[in-house]
Amino acid sequence: MRTSTKDWLEYAARDLKASVLTLNDPYLTNICLYHCQQTIEKSFKAVLEEFSLRIPKIHSVTTLYEKLPDETKENIPVDINELSTIDDIYIDARYPADLGLLPNGFPLIEQAQEIFEICSRIFADVKKYLK
Repeated sequence: MRTSTKDWLEYAARDLKASVLTLNDPYLTNICLYHCQQTIEKSFKAVLEEFSLRIPKIHSVTTLYEKLPDETKENIPVDINELSTIDDIYIDARYPADLGLLPNGFPLIEQAQEIFEICSRIFADVKKYLK
């Protein structure tokens, strides 16, 4: 594995750790979701780095997943609807908004836990695939 790929995975691991630390705090569910999204984003960018593919300066995990090699997608199966949900909450979890997926306030712990499970699974699959 390339050194730069390891760097991307290390940053993803740190975001995963931040999501763990905020997961069960109802005051920080939006912060947990932000770090979950960042974990997935950096995990996918690690794959792009490993294959010497251009890493776009975007945050959409759906778009990043679409840019992964087909072989990678076979080894890291992801439901596009899950990624779409994560893309939708990314901005809402980070900034106040008038409209969005979370118009009634901050996400519940149950919602954060659901996204955390997706994030953890993707990170584990990417890490296993790249090793």
